Amino acid sequence: MSTPSVYQDRYWRELYQLIVHVYYLGLYFEQSEKLEKGINAFLAITSSSSICGWAIWNKYSFIWALIIAISQLITAVKQFLPFKKRMKVISSLLRDLEELLNFAEMRWFDVAEGRLTNEEINRLQFEIRKKKNKLLHKHLSHQSLPEKKKLFNKAKEMAQIYVTNFYGV
Repeated sequence: MSTPSVYQDRYWRELYQLIVHVYYLGLYFEQSEKLEKGINAFLAITSSSSICGWAIWNKYSFIWALIIAISQLITAVKQFLPFKKRMKVISSLLRDLEELLNFAEMRWFDVAEGRLTNEEINRLQFEIRKKKNKLLHKHLSHQSLPEKKKLFNKAKEMAQIYVTNFYGV
């Protein structure tokens, strides 16, 4: 293959960005799920063990009362925490972005081999970007997703490994 055109390069960067987004959302989902499970485990353990602990060790009743109070507070506030709703949104968005990524990767061969004109590559790249933006708006229009730099950096590392393994770049 000859030197890639500017349009092939732009398509490649769009594809790479999509790969990073898919990994980032996967990591975000995992982290949100761990937090949700951690909170639920804490509540289950504290609510059952605190009552037993209080009954057994009366001299530490203040500590057990405090643990029960914290557990009750978390139970009351939990419904306002975004983890569960975020997980549902991320899961749907991730599934849709993975489909878009499959489409973009499938078309990469034609782009890389020079089977498409610069105009066709440009149109294809913007079609992918438009679909991605539409999916982001569809899934995240009523939900914020605060940026997590550590997860984003890890997603870039994972994307680089993926690209190296499958594209040799």
